[in-house]
Amino acid sequence: MANIISQINVSLKRTKDPLIRERLLLVRATQKQSLREVADIFSCTHGKVDYWKQRYEKLGLRGLQTKPQSGRPKKISQEQEKKIKRKVRKHNPVQGWQTKQVNELIREETGVMYTERHTLRIAQSWGLSQITPRPRNIWSEPHLVDNQLTNICV
Repeated sequence: MANIISQINVSLKRTKDPLIRERLLLVRATQKQSLREVADIFSCTHGKVDYWKQRYEKLGLRGLQTKPQSGRPKKISQEQEKKIKRKVRKHNPVQGWQTKQVNELIREETGVMYTERHTLRIAQSWGLSQITPRPRNIWSEPHLVDNQLTNICV
């Protein structure tokens, strides 16, 4: 038991990832207290505490890392994605791109139709960010002021 605690302490000093550090602290606490007491301290279920304890006992420090989750495969290949990403980054750097334009480019290049929301997610995964234009004040332009005043006064 003392050997496990000393191994955990050494791992705590080396590990920078806060999620793994928390799981290490959780496993270390199970060496001295019951699963339910540790669960109360860490505000989780005792099943989760037992899960991480068993993973640490079987796999060691690597067992505390989150497993990669498989998901639905992408509709476009990595090569197609790289090509489109290069085009978006290379062309129009001053004015930028609208989500509709990126969506249209993806459709033209690959034939795959995405929703605008998903296109935005794809663009954000490329490191691009959405910029919302600042609203214009109607009183800032003189020709709009005259029109607005006549509309208000009438």
